[in-house]
Amino acid sequence: MGLRDAGRSGVSGGAVSHRGVDRLGYSRGSSRGSAKGNAHPLGRSGIQPEREAMKSRRPAESRAQPAPERGATTVVVYGRRAVLEALAEINARAVEVEHVRVSRDAPGEFRKELASAARARGLSLEVTSVAGVHELSADARNDQGVAARVRLLNITELDSFIASSKGAGARKAARALALDGITNPQNVGMIVRSAAAAGMSALLWPTVGSPWISGLVVKASASTVFRAPIVRCGALQEALYELKGAGFSLVGLAGNADRSLFEHTPPHRACYVVGSETVGISPSVAETLDETLSIPMRNGVESLNAAVAAALLCFHCAP
Repeated sequence: MGLRDAGRSGVSGGAVSHRGVDRLGYSRGSSRGSAKGNAHPLGRSGIQPEREAMKSRRPAESRAQPAPERGATTVVVYGRRAVLEALAEINARAVEVEHVRVSRDAPGEFRKELASAARARGLSLEVTSVAGVHELSADARNDQGVAARVRLLNITELDSFIASSKGAGARKAARALALDGITNPQNVGMIVRSAAAAGMSALLWPTVGSPWISGLVVKASASTVFRAPIVRCGALQEALYELKGAGFSLVGLAGNADRSLFEHTPPHRACYVVGSETVGISPSVAETLDETLSIPMRNGVESLNAAVAAALLCFHCAP
């Protein structure tokens, strides 16, 4: 019963290998634009001509943007669906789109759709070479010829989340999910998607030990990062102690736990911790926990991917 520990490695990407699992039983992964209402100087198209300076720039690979600062609210997203989602009206209160850059080689129908979405936000597009888009995205392989710089408005601080669970908010159940050392952006994105879909009250996101929000995470989350209730914190251990002091129970997934997740009745206030694919829940975080739970498995299956385990947890424990 539960997730079994093992010391052998062997997982590529999100696929589970039969050769080994980690401590939790998870598979080991491989690791502003113009204000609204401003007139567009170029008319209804909302598309600027390519700047001559772009022709003389160095190759995109030598001009890659630095990785986003951990905890920063301004990030670069890329890929056709992700950029359109950032511009979508449903996300207007959660995402401020500052700048959009698209390749002149992008399909015409997509450019028209993009220009229309940008106009609705009071923006015009910058049309550039493919290399110009690569410069902004820093991911030539995955940007699909379009990238945008956005500011996320759905990120709150831990003290604000705790305050919202007091006073008038005390009657409402509060269930948070925390990531401990999960470093695979694909897994992080899928976990965000599950937490948002299940209706978790918060996704506790440490700026230490986990990758911060990036274009890859946004794509893996199917853009649900824009609507997820993200609570930013520093070191996870310290944040968990703060939650415990505010009356939250702390519960983790662990392969050697005797009690099944599906026998667990979620407390009124709780934070659930999912550990990394390689080492499980870290010792410093484990010492904060009030309880650990396992996921029972049958038919000789030894492990689940971390994102799959987190999804099961979210749908069982969400308020």
